[in-house]
Amino acid sequence: MIRQWFDARGVIGRDAYLAQTTLAWLIGHLGFIVYFCVFASSSGFAGLGGMLDHRAMTLDAIARDAGWVWAGLTAGLWLAQVWALAALSSKRLHDIGQGGWLAGLALVPGIGVVAWLGLCAWPTKGAGVVRTA
Repeated sequence: MIRQWFDARGVIGRDAYLAQTTLAWLIGHLGFIVYFCVFASSSGFAGLGGMLDHRAMTLDAIARDAGWVWAGLTAGLWLAQVWALAALSSKRLHDIGQGGWLAGLALVPGIGVVAWLGLCAWPTKGAGVVRTA
């Protein structure tokens, strides 16, 4: 399954897209979440949200508190997650009859969540069409 995340060819349905992008997001943010639980949990969930919004500052804090190896692993997981989400979004766009290049819009701050919600909700091209033999 993970190998399929990095290939933008093909199509993916709504249910699989929702499940796989959620899992990819969790894996991609695993380093940040573990750092939060171990070092910064006293700041509450608002602190976790701030960490995820300001990744560069958080990576600097991770390097200071947990070491450069952990910071490098966290950055690598996050970058792999960005690629996987772009490839999965491209597949979902192919499924609804659009070009995969529109997946780049998800990288624009503020549009990413809206694009993800739209891709989760948009029906498959031809869905609901009754085919007769």
